[in-house]
Amino acid sequence: MKLVYTLLFNRYGRWLVVCFLFFISTITTQAQVKGVVFRDFDLNGVRSDTLPIEVGLSGVVVLAFVDQSKTPVSTTTAADGSYAFTSSDVPAGLPVRIEFRNFASGDYNGPYGAGSGTSVQFTKAPAEHINLGVNYPADYCQSSGLKLVTPCYVNGNSQITTDKDGNPVPDDKQSARGDALVSFAYESSGVAGPGNFMPTHLASASEVGTIWALAYQRRNKTVFSAAVVKRHASFGPAGPGGIYKTDIVTGTTTTFMSVSAVGIDVGEDPHQDPLANLFGDKTQASADPSSMSAMGRMSFGGMDMSEDDKTLYFVNLKDRKVYGLLVGSPAVAPTSAAAVKSWDIPNPGCSNGDFRPWALKVYHGAVYVGVVCSAETSQLQSDLKATIYRFDPKAATPVFTEVLSFPLDFRRGSADLTGTCIQYDHWLPWTENWPAACGIGADPKFVMYPQPILSDLAFDDDGSMLIGFLDRFGHLSGVANHDPNGNGLYDGFTGGDLLRAYNDNGTFRLEQNGKAGNLTGSGVSNNEGPGGGEFYGKDRWVFFGNVAHAEVTNGALTKVPGYDDIITSAFDPITDVYQSGGLKVFNVKTGAESRNYVLYTINPGSFGKASGLGDNQPLCDPAPVEIGNRLWFDDNRDGIQDAYEPGIDGIVLTLHDMQAGGIQIASQTTHDGGQFYFNSTTVPGGLQFGHSYEIRMDTTQLPLLDITLAGTKPITPAASGGRLSARGARLSAPTSQRYYSLSPANRGNFTDADLRDSDASLVGGSAVIAVTTLDAGQNDFTNDLSIYSCPQLKNEKDTIAVCTGAPIDSIAAVGNYFSRVDSVRFVLFTTPQSGTAMYGNTGTVLGTIKPDANNRAVLHSPGINTANTTADISRQYVYAIIYPTPENPACRQAGETVIEITPALSVTAAGGKLTCSVKSVTLTAQALYTNGSAAPNAIYSWIGPNSFTSAVQNPVVSEAGTYTVTISSIDCPNAFTTATAVVTTDITKPVLEAFGAALPCKGCTATLFADAPGATLFWTGPNSFTSTEAEPEVTLAGDYTVVATGVNGCKVDLSVEVQPVTDDPCPPLSITATGGKLTCSVLSVTLSAQASLQDGTVPPNLVYKWTGPASFTSSSQNPGISVPGNYTVIAYTLDCPDVIASTTVVVTADTAKPVLEAYGAAIPCKGCSATLYANAPGATLLWSGPNGFTSTEAEPEVTVAGDYTVVATGANGCKIDLTVEVSPPDGDDPCTGREPKCLPILVRRIK
Repeated sequence: MKLVYTLLFNRYGRWLVVCFLFFISTITTQAQVKGVVFRDFDLNGVRSDTLPIEVGLSGVVVLAFVDQSKTPVSTTTAADGSYAFTSSDVPAGLPVRIEFRNFASGDYNGPYGAGSGTSVQFTKAPAEHINLGVNYPADYCQSSGLKLVTPCYVNGNSQITTDKDGNPVPDDKQSARGDALVSFAYESSGVAGPGNFMPTHLASASEVGTIWALAYQRRNKTVFSAAVVKRHASFGPAGPGGIYKTDIVTGTTTTFMSVSAVGIDVGEDPHQDPLANLFGDKTQASADPSSMSAMGRMSFGGMDMSEDDKTLYFVNLKDRKVYGLLVGSPAVAPTSAAAVKSWDIPNPGCSNGDFRPWALKVYHGAVYVGVVCSAETSQLQSDLKATIYRFDPKAATPVFTEVLSFPLDFRRGSADLTGTCIQYDHWLPWTENWPAACGIGADPKFVMYPQPILSDLAFDDDGSMLIGFLDRFGHLSGVANHDPNGNGLYDGFTGGDLLRAYNDNGTFRLEQNGKAGNLTGSGVSNNEGPGGGEFYGKDRWVFFGNVAHAEVTNGALTKVPGYDDIITSAFDPITDVYQSGGLKVFNVKTGAESRNYVLYTINPGSFGKASGLGDNQPLCDPAPVEIGNRLWFDDNRDGIQDAYEPGIDGIVLTLHDMQAGGIQIASQTTHDGGQFYFNSTTVPGGLQFGHSYEIRMDTTQLPLLDITLAGTKPITPAASGGRLSARGARLSAPTSQRYYSLSPANRGNFTDADLRDSDASLVGGSAVIAVTTLDAGQNDFTNDLSIYSCPQLKNEKDTIAVCTGAPIDSIAAVGNYFSRVDSVRFVLFTTPQSGTAMYGNTGTVLGTIKPDANNRAVLHSPGINTANTTADISRQYVYAIIYPTPENPACRQAGETVIEITPALSVTAAGGKLTCSVKSVTLTAQALYTNGSAAPNAIYSWIGPNSFTSAVQNPVVSEAGTYTVTISSIDCPNAFTTATAVVTTDITKPVLEAFGAALPCKGCTATLFADAPGATLFWTGPNSFTSTEAEPEVTLAGDYTVVATGVNGCKVDLSVEVQPVTDDPCPPLSITATGGKLTCSVLSVTLSAQASLQDGTVPPNLVYKWTGPASFTSSSQNPGISVPGNYTVIAYTLDCPDVIASTTVVVTADTAKPVLEAYGAAIPCKGCSATLYANAPGATLLWSGPNGFTSTEAEPEVTVAGDYTVVATGANGCKIDLTVEVSPPDGDDPCTGREPKCLPILVRRIK
């Protein structure tokens, strides 16, 4: 799993390893989960305390997710990498997921192994050794078979085979045939030779010439070497810009390129100076004067390979720039300037601009560059200074940051303690001058003049910096060789240095008096080094028991991560072995001498004590890459690994090479909690970097396994097993059949999701994870996959029938395969739900219940309203669903219970009344639903007076009293409701009074009278007379009977008499009449007449006759007439025609028209008005005239000449009209040209 975090450094040293076990033993006994995070340098998944020494890593954040908790408990690793969670953090017996975070930038999870898991681990408290190895890929080096490579220098011109006299040089003396690049075992010690770490030849001087800087392309096992100026020795075939490559596997070396081919100027070859006198005989001396100034100022300084093996960085000493060549992997020489980048190295404030770079180191993604102030102009020792820069070449705008700077004015050991040579105990300014020889005697032959070059950098495992210095003079001198003028035979000495700067929380601090931070070196207070001592104080050569050389290092460094060695090139590394070159090896944490190795000694053509070796480089393999990680049972179906969810063992996963057609290349059976890993052990030939693979799981394996939180068990073929279901398929009711689904892939809704999500997709019958491997050592443990089973759910009862209002005590559901997070939620709906609609639609949540150990969920007292206000059985639908809602629709199981509620009943009952006519009544009862409709199939039960009972709905009774009816439903026989009905009696007869009458006259009528409140009346009499009136009129004398019948049917009767006429049968009549008035608007009137007896009664059978003007007659009582005059009316009865009454009325007429007078007028002038006049007393006026003129005024004003008519209408509607004239003005307008003025005028009426 790739994890990118903030850069951290361990400030502690080797003593942490020694103290580790002690520290662990003192961790509190309350710790429930504990472990350590360490640097797994050799990537074997086991922490080592020997070689390599794998130190603990501080500052790593450790998270513990306990059981189902989404909120972690957090701690941070201590200085020794240990961590612990207490029992309060992680209670015993609970599962826990441990996550490691906050790695330094570029750090990756080390490989899974016996002593190391991945950055996500699962355990159960208590647990210990929950360890994690962390890997920075470039730190890796194989634990066995490690070799170093280093250049060797051969005197003379390696590009020719003739001597100074032009004669061929014998093979054994040819410079060209000398070893120029060799390899040897890392652990080499002693003097190299047959039987003792004999070096392996990699290149001859003819192939590479003089080279110093090395870079190793691990992935292709290729060593790159770069040219260097060395006096008395020639460049290789590619000249001063030459870079060479050596195939370690085949041992062949070829020219890679000359950087001049891509426009990089590294300077001219100083050996081309005619005075150089370099010959093909390695035993012959030379002058080579131009190299005195060229060394350190042209060609190459340091060189290193980027951590991805694709960019070759080097320092161009001529233009003082860092270059980056994009060579790729495997390397191809660039041919275009587009493949070249360069960065100017800053001047660190050197006097006169005299700064000289050399060292270049790629370390943990950054490039470090070493620079010295050479004081070559000022020649002041006080101007000497060393500075180290760091920059990120991948930054958009790289910035050189100074990480350390210090003066080079401290005392050092002398390169040689012979005679006057002891004087050279300080660094000296750079110079081209040849120093005076030193030593003993009159003609000494030793030469030295220590000039600093910061030549190499390395880093300890705690982040401390190791600084190598090369003595420039070592490359200006040789063995028995001339001065620049071609005189003498001198032996040169070179005294470099090795310093330590410890890392103080990201700040480098130079050693002082042999101490660096909390570490103490081997040269405390030896009066050599910064502060009066040196950390690596054993950098000396002892000859016959005495220190003969106090500084022997030559500035090349190797520090293999995890190893406690710091290796530096040196002359005379072994006591009493002289004129030699090799390596000194110190304990990096103590400065103590570990071992020494001599590559050459007293070898003709070698450079003896004058820097006879170049850089050294370990041939570390690329870190292997590994992919994995875990197959687990995703209990809660969310695609995230929770602490309690177990891994699934026993499943075979296969690895397929997708760049080779998908061929299967390896397989793994999940183990140790579902883990699987593909690496160089499980994949033949290992994994390729940046390569496309697929991890596949054949899902047909799943039906053979019963996978639960309790673990994975095989099942017999006859048993019902699991199978992988398609997402979205709805499952049936609970059954022993188990279905498995792939968890949703690539969840991204939380931090570092890929650490613990599922990555597989279903392709055909396989779960597939597509993986592209990362680069070397970039292990990817994010390839997880998971399966889950959907729960199955069914309600225990399909139907619950209840009577209205009756409580429901419980609803239960049962199921299988519930997740620990699953609850059963009971939701009430008024309509049935289909499919998974009950999950999305809004219902009433009745309650949420966790299933018990028997997978049964019971909701007690669900509180369902069972009132039924309808006439039918009402239904409600209770669904048991999984809560929270499963993401996969196939898991959205539901059970249904239909609640059938019998409608509520009420009853109405009615009795009756027993009367004289009603001797029995029918009791009525009706069972009703709440909505008022009749309820069929009700059960009726009546009780009443005298032990009356009946099961008839409407029984007949003949006895008064109170009757009670009880009803119940066939569906709810225990639910009763009652009503009462009352039967009353009513036999009371009406109260009747009646009176007869006497006929007043012959032909007259008499009125009977009867009254019986609340009763009906019925009269009978002579000649079948009948009447129901209270006061009927009769004309016959005799007996009349009236019967009064009450509402209750009871009757009473009375008889009365109508007496005959005893007086005159024809009494006198009287008559009254009225006339009227005729007008112009009333053209007719109605005459009226009324005859009556003297008592005011109107006799029957009256006859009226009218006479009047113009022979008018009428037999109408009230005739209409239109002629004025006197009108006479007579009246009599048909019974007494001789008894006549008469009267006369007058009809008058009013048709007189109004008296009207009217006058016209003359308009006096143009635009003036005239006034009309009309008068008709008592009448209304209406004028009309030209242009639709109208007016009701008596004297209207007009402005238009013409005829005007006025109509006068009287109050009787009679009208009269007159027409008058309005004349226009005569002649010219008298008003023309005059100002208007108002003048009084007098208008008089003209008759």
